[in-house]
Amino acid sequence: MRVAIAIWPAPAHLYPLVPLAWALRSAGHDVTFISHPDIGAAVCANGLPFRAMCRAEDMAPVIGPASPFPEARAELARITDALAVPEEDLGTWNTVSQFFLPSIWEFIPYRGSASDPMPAMDGMVEFFAEWKPDLVLWDPCMPGAAVAAVLCGAKHARYSGPDIVGWCVDACDRYAAQHPGATDFNPFETVRPMAEKYGVPVDRELLFGQYTVNPMPPAINLPVETPMVSVQWQPHSAQSIMPEWLYPVPARPRIAISLGVSVRSFLTADWHYVPTLFDALAEMDVEVVATLDESQLTKVGQLPDNVRIIDYMPLDQLVPTCSLVIHHGGLATMIAAGRFAVPQLVVDFPDLAIEADRSVDGVISVPRYVLAPVTGGYAESHGAGGILDLSRPDAGAIRKRVDEVLTNRSYRDGAARLRDELMAAPSPAELVAKLEELTSAT
Repeated sequence: MRVAIAIWPAPAHLYPLVPLAWALRSAGHDVTFISHPDIGAAVCANGLPFRAMCRAEDMAPVIGPASPFPEARAELARITDALAVPEEDLGTWNTVSQFFLPSIWEFIPYRGSASDPMPAMDGMVEFFAEWKPDLVLWDPCMPGAAVAAVLCGAKHARYSGPDIVGWCVDACDRYAAQHPGATDFNPFETVRPMAEKYGVPVDRELLFGQYTVNPMPPAINLPVETPMVSVQWQPHSAQSIMPEWLYPVPARPRIAISLGVSVRSFLTADWHYVPTLFDALAEMDVEVVATLDESQLTKVGQLPDNVRIIDYMPLDQLVPTCSLVIHHGGLATMIAAGRFAVPQLVVDFPDLAIEADRSVDGVISVPRYVLAPVTGGYAESHGAGGILDLSRPDAGAIRKRVDEVLTNRSYRDGAARLRDELMAAPSPAELVAKLEELTSAT
């Protein structure tokens, strides 16, 4: 079986799929990643084949979620108002419209037509026609892969969870039916210009895949009617040599702080709370390992003696040695803490729930990470931790909350329950037989 995996060109989109790619290769299947050349070196560093969709000179370097697209953003804001999107849905809606859609528009033009140039999409179609994959797994930010799969006769499925893009497709149709004339198109059907170029009908299967490989536990999934195939999300990222100080694990509790590589890469954020967080932990008998870069430390003065700063470290190395993980709410970080049964506190700003709606020099500026309420709520529902409210940073309150999680046995028990739920899904190796079955089915 030949499997093509189409991803958006960022490490955060690559790493979750590496364990599955290796499971397929270990079972004797051919696997090739395909994307913009920007991500090629990272794919190859993981020992996996890579095909560029186009030459680097065929299109500009990918900017990503930070792309301003001012006209598109203005229209999306108008559509949001016209469709009267309920307040409780705005978080999910704006996550897709502010981040996912601009990522897709790098490759398929916003409000485009069949005549618009799409060099990367054309390159993918040409490669699939020659390589002839049996199965195409595609990233929700690379929906053109579904069109390329249909053209070459391959089965195709999304790798997505939680399915926020699919939810927005359905929500837009639902809201439009309730408000006739509010919009003349569904902005979440981003693949339409490419589909029209190649004469492929835009139907539900094209938009949602023939099925969805979902690495998220049921409690985080959204109500999207599409066949789901579950798989464990196994923590994986770029590896580095294990530092000498990592082991032996210290007798006093070790706390990891991770505030998001993607956040500091693609967004601007106000890191005003970091000094207060350090001040709180400085008064505790703990060891702190903070994976932060210079931009996240600009407001920090002298570091406390018990804080170690390291720009980057694989979480699957660090987290198993920790008693607590404090993080920004990213899915990968939540999964890493959960996988190793470590309690977690998710930094959030409930009183500052302003969505991303402005840009600085083309970079989206956000006061909060949009998934923090989701991941924090999930940890809290299992008794494995919860939200660390930093809307009004107070060292005493932070210290009290951290001490509670470290000393109360119930949080470790909750973290074990969370781990058991994550481990209940089939491993990537166990999923291979199911993918074989679905691909060979007529």
